[in-house]
Amino acid sequence: MGLLSALAGLPLAPLKGLMAIARQIQQQASEEQARELVDLQAQLLELQLSGDVGVEASESKEAELLEKIGALVGATAGENE
Repeated sequence: MGLLSALAGLPLAPLKGLMAIARQIQQQASEEQARELVDLQAQLLELQLSGDVGVEASESKEAELLEKIGALVGATAGENE
């Protein structure tokens, strides 16, 4: 019975450490996604405010940025559920 007591009393430190690392990774990934979203929005605003790009090229770049923003927002929303 002493052996079972010893095994049952083993600390769960490795599991707790792994969970702490997973939380840190998730937090850093969320922060990186937020920075990327802000960067994409700034690029879109800059594109919309600049008038020196051709209309067709501008629309293409705008569509590309909006697609990236949509994908990033969709991925972020999926994580929060």
